[in-house]
Amino acid sequence: MTKDYEGKLGIGQLILCLFAAATLVIPYAFEPMVFSFNNIMPIGDSVITATQTAYISAFLETLGLSAVIPEAIFNIIPYTIYAFYGIIAFDIFFTLILMILRVEVFRIIIRALSIILGFATLAVFLVSLVTTAGFFTYYLSGGFGEGAVIIDCIKNNGLLFFLGVTVFSIIVTVKQFSSFFGKSY
Repeated sequence: MTKDYEGKLGIGQLILCLFAAATLVIPYAFEPMVFSFNNIMPIGDSVITATQTAYISAFLETLGLSAVIPEAIFNIIPYTIYAFYGIIAFDIFFTLILMILRVEVFRIIIRALSIILGFATLAVFLVSLVTTAGFFTYYLSGGFGEGAVIIDCIKNNGLLFFLGVTVFSIIVTVKQFSSFFGKSY
């Protein structure tokens, strides 16, 4: 491969990771304007974690699966957001390393880790998808209160953030299985 082609793959991977990390600046609520990074536990309060758990619980109750799903799952769910951003940080760091170092053994190790992280991002996608679906079941079950208007709930209860994470987690999943694993740069 030519060096120009190798650089383009790495630059594309970095741009994707930066866009995925930009989901932190998606507004969680518009009135008042609150960005998502203010609601993630290590930085601010854990509003996103509580919201995600409520939406998933509403979705599982609607399907009648709340009694079947073990309680331990709800202990793991809050960490999916942290796993998503950790994987993004992993991708940025190791893409830069792979662009600088041209050691094939290191590339093989990164490819193996990328497969494992691909399955982790697939799990993040599934949790985010259920969270997004749970928003609507939460709304329909009256979780936002009687007379709540759907557009106000969308603007002020984190749906746009969860949609952003859902979309970027599936894109990153595909990239985990293709960029690091399938191509050398």
